[in-house]
Amino acid sequence: MKFPTMRNKVAASVGAIALTAVCGVMTASPAQAANPGYRCSNWKSTNHGWTADCRVTSGKARAMVGCWDGTSHFGRWMGRGSWKFGMSCGKSKMGESGVEWKP
Repeated sequence: MKFPTMRNKVAASVGAIALTAVCGVMTASPAQAANPGYRCSNWKSTNHGWTADCRVTSGKARAMVGCWDGTSHFGRWMGRGSWKFGMSCGKSKMGESGVEWKP
C-alpha cells in the first residue's frame, strides 16, 4: 500500500460533499457507492483527516481534502492497483473530502 503525500494549497470552498464533474475530473465522497474507474472501502475519518482502501481499475485516482482554513490538499494521481488513500488538514478541521478520478 502507498500513501499519497503531495500537497497543493489552493482556495477551497468548504461545504457538503457531492458528486461533481469539474474540468473532466469526477469527485466522489464515501456516500457514493461506485465510480467506473475505482472503488474504495474501509473509510475512516476524524475531524482533521480521512483514510480509505482504494482499488483503481482504470484511469487514475487521487485523494483530496478541503480544510476550514481555506486550503485544499491533493494526493498524487495513482494508476491501476490497490492503494491506501488519505489526507489530513493538520491542525485545521476537515471540510470536504473524497477521491478524484480521471479516465
